[in-house]
Amino acid sequence: MYTEFAFSLSTVFVFALIGTGIALAKNAGHTLIYDDFGERGWIWFLVSIGLMIMLHDAYFYWTHRLMHHPLVFRHVHLVHHRSTNPSPWAAYAFHPLEAVVEAGIFPLLVFTIPLHGVALFVFLVYMIVRNVLGHLGIEFLPKNFLSNHLISWHTSTTHHDLHHKDFNHNYGLYFTWWDKWCKTEHPNYAETFEEVTTREKAPSNGIKALLILLLTTAQAVSAQSVAGLWQTYHDKSGKPLSMIRIQEKGGSIEGRIEKIFLQAWEGEDPICEKCPGDLQGKKVIGLQFLWGFKKAGNTWNEGHILDPVSGETYQSKLWLEQPKVLKVKGYWGVFYRTQTWHLEQDNQDNNPVTGTWKTIDDKSGQAKSLVKISEQNGVFFGQILKIYLQEWEGEDPICIQCPAPKKDTKIIGMTIAWGFSKKDKQWEDGKILDPGNGKTYLCSIWLESENVLKIRGYWGPFFRTQTWVRINTE
Repeated sequence: MYTEFAFSLSTVFVFALIGTGIALAKNAGHTLIYDDFGERGWIWFLVSIGLMIMLHDAYFYWTHRLMHHPLVFRHVHLVHHRSTNPSPWAAYAFHPLEAVVEAGIFPLLVFTIPLHGVALFVFLVYMIVRNVLGHLGIEFLPKNFLSNHLISWHTSTTHHDLHHKDFNHNYGLYFTWWDKWCKTEHPNYAETFEEVTTREKAPSNGIKALLILLLTTAQAVSAQSVAGLWQTYHDKSGKPLSMIRIQEKGGSIEGRIEKIFLQAWEGEDPICEKCPGDLQGKKVIGLQFLWGFKKAGNTWNEGHILDPVSGETYQSKLWLEQPKVLKVKGYWGVFYRTQTWHLEQDNQDNNPVTGTWKTIDDKSGQAKSLVKISEQNGVFFGQILKIYLQEWEGEDPICIQCPAPKKDTKIIGMTIAWGFSKKDKQWEDGKILDPGNGKTYLCSIWLESENVLKIRGYWGPFFRTQTWVRINTE
């Protein structure tokens, strides 16, 4: 959210500069903006608003298609598409160059079409509202919207949401015309819209069956331990915040911070500057930040939770809403705040290396792939399960530069790491293949923490290290 806010501010600055330029040009008599309603009449006033909307829709569609060209996307439009699950903050989170293109519609209009200032203002409000609604993340239109041919040619939140998830469809802003004409409308748009607008309905399986299901779920939740690795989320933005390891000790539970999802400007290993007592100045990673909880029925009560950002300690309770969903409520007097945590790993995994890992590029910090590490007769090997591809990288790449017999075979499913054997606290004598250049390197791996794996590939006296993060694939 902070990145989206920062780029939105830069967009406001660009729009303000262009708006100031238009105002100066108007005062100098260089635009076609007029002030007297009687000069063109009310009919043209209304027609000009509709004309601006239709021209902007066409302008946006084709400039948007341009932004998705591989040479432009990775350098400019990628800023906006970092929001794969967009929020209103993403509506104007543009790269400055894209902001200039987006604002380019205004000079185009005011220098070519006679426009009343109020008509221009109405168009601006319409543009902002429609753009924010497109990035709302919640479908506000009724379920029968697409079946009504008088209005179905308007875009919906779902229409643009699919664009952020798929990248290759639904380029339109206000209307679906251009997407239909150019065959770029998402093939599952109607199906997805129906699913989104009907998902709140409860299935009619009968009251008795529903009660049995609820009772069974409640019993399972009550019996489940809260011990394990939990991922926390920001209660407003929904973005991941941290990974918390909860353990049961002597009838109580305590939790420590195992990982923090930091933005680039937040550093790599923060300390708790505002924590009280002996905790002040301690590293946040590894910090015990919840303690003292005691089980009472289906909840854990009388606990305390520390906010490492503010240094404040709150009374807290927590409970399992579902077998893998934990609710954590912190109290400050009569006020409270609730977060939802999701189970990433329980305490049943006895092998510290096997499992599925997300690989992180050591230069960009971006997720690159999912690799499954398996063990056979004491030797470990890794296989690619998924690749996080950009639009220009295709959908199912092959390894063109790999040596035989892997040459020209699919990268997904390929074994890229093999031969590791354990020595002391790390695994050595392995080899790792880089599908990007087809080269194989000597490699060693070790656990930095239970869910953070370090991978080091050697090329003579030189080496390169990546970080892999354990994930739960269930």
